[in-house]
Order: sequence, then C-alpha cells, then structure tokens
Amino acid sequence: MTRPAALGLDLDGSGAPAAVQAVVFDCDGLLVDSESCWLEIVADALGARGLAADAAALAPYAGLTIADAAARLADDDGTSAGGDAALGAAVLELRDRYTARLEAGVATMPGAVALVEALAARRIPIAVASNGDRDHVRALLEGAGLAHRFDAMVTADDVDRGKPHPEPYERATALLGAAPERTLAADDTAIGAAAALAAGLRVAAVNADPAVALPGHLRLTTLVELADRLGLRAAH
Repeated sequence: MTRPAALGLDLDGSGAPAAVQAVVFDCDGLLVDSESCWLEIVADALGARGLAADAAALAPYAGLTIADAAARLADDDGTSAGGDAALGAAVLELRDRYTARLEAGVATMPGAVALVEALAARRIPIAVASNGDRDHVRALLEGAGLAHRFDAMVTADDVDRGKPHPEPYERATALLGAAPERTLAADDTAIGAAAALAAGLRVAAVNADPAVALPGHLRLTTLVELADRLGLRAAH
C-alpha cells in the first residue's frame, strides 16, 4: 500500500518545513482536559495527608503513571517504609478516585478533535502514547469520539517503563511502522516531551501555561496552533 504524502512542519516559523509522516499524541491534558482532574485527585490525596498541595507540590505528579504517582506519594508522606502493602493501597486510592472523577465527564482540549480528524482524513498514521491506564485512556478517547481515529494506542499497561523513559514513544512508532525522525510527538508535560526526545521524535511541546518549562523542537499553547504549523488551518 502506498504511504500517504508527508505533511510539512514549520518548526521555527522560517517556512522551511520538516517532513512529518506520522504523529503520536499524549492523551491527558493534550487531547482531553483530564490532567487537571488528575491533579485535583493528587491535591486531595496530599491534603488528606497534611501535605502541601500547591502548584509546586503538584508539578512533579504531572504526567506520571498511577503507580509512579503512588510511589511518590508514599515517599512524600513517609509511608514508603510500609512496603508493597502501603504502595498498593496508594495505587488503589488514586485509581478509584480518578475513575470516579472521569465518570463525571471530561472536555476535549481546543483544536484536538479537528486536528485528529484532519490527520485521519489525510491518512497520516496516528497513535496515542500515554502514561494512563488502558481503561482510562480508552474511555477518555471514546468520550471524545476519537478512539476509532487512532491506528495504535500505547498505555501504561503496554510497557515496562512509562514516561520519562522513551519506551511508550518507541513502541508507538514501531506499531505505526514509522521512522522516529519523521514522526511528530505532541505532549504537554516535561516528562512526556523528554520521553519523545529520547525516542528520537520531533517534539511539539503544547502547554498554555508559560510557567511550565518543556523541552522540544517547538513550543505551542494549543493544538490549534499545531494544526496551523502542519498546514491544516482549514480543518478548524
């Protein structure tokens, strides 16, 4: 089967585009507004333990897997000495609270639906690489009406090591049959952008908060801007 033509990505506004033959998206906080829900859950967990739950305290939890967040929570409140039992309890607490929160519904992020649909219409291979549990990620994408658009989905359940390790992005590009250097990653967290860079992808760091430092080849505030850079303005 003939591959679709690559898109051009203007990385620096110079008008000299880099070829993009596939795109891998993060999910939480990029496609759907679930990262804020996650941090609300973490803030509640920190507060219940008498710990600070301000922006500085929450920042290290952004983008983590539930297991990694539970381990950090145990370290922060001094219960890590409790071993597997304490860690397991923290995992269940965070997972149950997050699941309940998502059942209330989550909005899509600006430009997400239009960009994904435009890429799918052009037959550009697209995937999701997330630190979320598979059930959570699938539910979020189905709620947004996007699950059927993706050619591959990689979650915390599919890898041995989550972001910031490059494995999620490495696995996603392999499933798409795409060369990393011709694949664009879009991520909104520092650990996600670092993972994509380590996997050899071109990285669009997308976050509207200027206080959040992100590595990458391109810094944007929304997926609407990314669509513009990909020449998909008409899609939105």
